[in-house]
Amino acid sequence: MRRFTVRSLMLSALLFLGCTGGPQKMLAVNTVPPVLGEVEQGQCQTSETVRPVAYFDSELEDNAPAKPEADESTMEPVVSPDLVALEVEDIAGPVVASVSSGESRSYTLADIEALALGNNPALLSAQATTSKAAGLRHQVGTRPNPTLGYFGQQIADRNTDQHGIFVEQEFVRGDKLRLNRNVLGHTQRAQAAENETQRYRVLTDVRVRFFEAIAAQQQVDATRSFADVARRGVQVAEDRQKAEEGSLVETLQARTLLSEVTLAAEQAEVAHQGAWQDLAAIAGLQDAMSARLVADLNTPATTPNWAAAYSEIVSQSPELIAAQAIVCEKQALLRRQKAQPISNVTAQLGAGYDDATDHGMINVQLSAPVAVWNKNSGNISAAYSDYVRATQEVQRIQQSIRSRLARTAQEFDSALKAVRKYEDEIIPQSKKSLELSEQAYRAGELEFLQVLILRKSFYESSIRLIQAKGTLAQASSKVDGLLLTGGLDSPTDYTDGDGIRSASFGGQ
Repeated sequence: MRRFTVRSLMLSALLFLGCTGGPQKMLAVNTVPPVLGEVEQGQCQTSETVRPVAYFDSELEDNAPAKPEADESTMEPVVSPDLVALEVEDIAGPVVASVSSGESRSYTLADIEALALGNNPALLSAQATTSKAAGLRHQVGTRPNPTLGYFGQQIADRNTDQHGIFVEQEFVRGDKLRLNRNVLGHTQRAQAAENETQRYRVLTDVRVRFFEAIAAQQQVDATRSFADVARRGVQVAEDRQKAEEGSLVETLQARTLLSEVTLAAEQAEVAHQGAWQDLAAIAGLQDAMSARLVADLNTPATTPNWAAAYSEIVSQSPELIAAQAIVCEKQALLRRQKAQPISNVTAQLGAGYDDATDHGMINVQLSAPVAVWNKNSGNISAAYSDYVRATQEVQRIQQSIRSRLARTAQEFDSALKAVRKYEDEIIPQSKKSLELSEQAYRAGELEFLQVLILRKSFYESSIRLIQAKGTLAQASSKVDGLLLTGGLDSPTDYTDGDGIRSASFGGQ
């Protein structure tokens, strides 16, 4: 009967072990645990989904790639008049460059964005770190495993052996495990915001480089078209010299202009190739040769309200949301460190049999550390310092946004003024002067060299218009992208392992 009683006690201990150490509901690898359930209400709450902002153009698609279109860029066509043999209207049509073997396919901005979102390694890294934060948040809140052991005493003494088993469980007090998950919940929210920040960085870099490549592409088209006119000008000058109607000076001046335009075309092609390779690197394209890009460089109708733009960027910037989440994390960590001195309780239940008395026995032990020397004051002080630093980081980011917006606004306003001046005044006036110079030259009222100067002036104005439109589109893209750049920079990892869980046990 006594042996049966001991066996029953040992079985009860095993059942206790099964209740404490039974299977727990685990998270799937790709499951993101909810944050709001254990995060304190008020300022440190999970924010709504960050939505992109578009100030100047319609919102750019960044989902599935759009079907590439076959039409060319509709930017203001560059026109160049021939001097003798051609009418101005013969070369005043839209510039359409022939597509070489290296430009066999075309891309729209939506195509490049979709490729970049799928291929950019920094964005994929940020997504992986977000999943890591979710796993750590689950881990830091799990209870400690129980301990099952065997004990034997007086084994060397004949008929006095004592044998038994015990189960030991540490009970975490001070709500430390919930506080752990609270801390990592904010870390997870910051990491999700960093993921969104990286997405904006990638899209902004793609758009800025796309419009840079578009501008370079249009400069190549304009320069090639003007080079053709310059070659015809050289032929006309040589024919005039042979007919003794012109001079050697005119021929040399025409050849000099052709050489300058040829050099400009070569430089434009180099710039275009470099811009394409930069864009391809951001988007993860492997094409070595540049492809045709299709887009419009539209001019905004009005100048934006920069004060309102700053307020909207600050309210929606995922960069700032991440910094605010870190403030909440440090605040929660401070509360967690203050709970650390609350002692855990370790309970042990043992059951065995004593051969000497032929009786069963039960052992019960309770223990808890006493916070005499270590009251966690150093970690509490360090946590408060981290909290202060996090609040200052929010202020730094706000000032950084203001600084970046000031520079971008300067670029935008300057480029917009240039585009309007060229479109409304300079290009129409230059085009009209070319038409009149053609008529005056044929009537013998204007020298050949004067026509060359007008032709070169019109070409340079056309190139400057293209450059201004490119700069304007790039500045607009930066503001639409919340001033976030650096698509290939390594994303920030806010996680710090599960060390906070280890500190929850042992009472130290």
